[in-house]
Amino acid sequence: MKILIVEDETIIREGISDYLNDCGYETLEATNGVEALDLFTNHPIDLVLLDIQLPKLNGLSVLEKIRQVSTVPILILTAFQDENYKMTAFSSLADGYLEKPFSLALLKIRMEAILKRYYKKQETFSYKEARVNFESYRAELNDQEVVLHAKEFEILHYLVQHEGQVLSRTQILDALWKNSQDAPFDRVVDVYIKELRKKLKLDCILTVRNVGYKLERK
Repeated sequence: MKILIVEDETIIREGISDYLNDCGYETLEATNGVEALDLFTNHPIDLVLLDIQLPKLNGLSVLEKIRQVSTVPILILTAFQDENYKMTAFSSLADGYLEKPFSLALLKIRMEAILKRYYKKQETFSYKEARVNFESYRAELNDQEVVLHAKEFEILHYLVQHEGQVLSRTQILDALWKNSQDAPFDRVVDVYIKELRKKLKLDCILTVRNVGYKLERK
């Protein structure tokens, strides 16, 4: 799991990052709202920890911009206790709200609850006439079963988990072949994507020229 930590206070940001690294998470750090959006755009992020009071672009604006393109879970971290901020955050589809000061153990518990709830919902996928169950490895188009290669299921699942985010071929390879000693060339991803589009009529898998792919249901 890759966690984006958006916090301008160095001690807090680095403390969270070190703790989560020790817990087995990979972290990216942003010190302001503009940097946060840049990192989010260029990396597959599984969860965002987002402070509200940020330089350049405040956290609520970052939240709104991310929600325009992605449903990735976002946990708001802030010293504000004003109810209006909470209402604004949740109306912008934040997944949780944690007031400072908080313990790192509590943060981890809240994160894991959100991740479990969010990624459990990603075990099925529907688009137009296509239906996919990633737990049972079953795919259908127009109520007829479609045979998919195991890696086709895995690539589609990865795209669904990062819906709205651009994923490079290298990122897909690193995520899905990380335990393999003989990972294929990056262009093999193109073959699997082509088959997914063909077999399930998935025009929602978009090619981002010179970068990679993203899944975007309209």
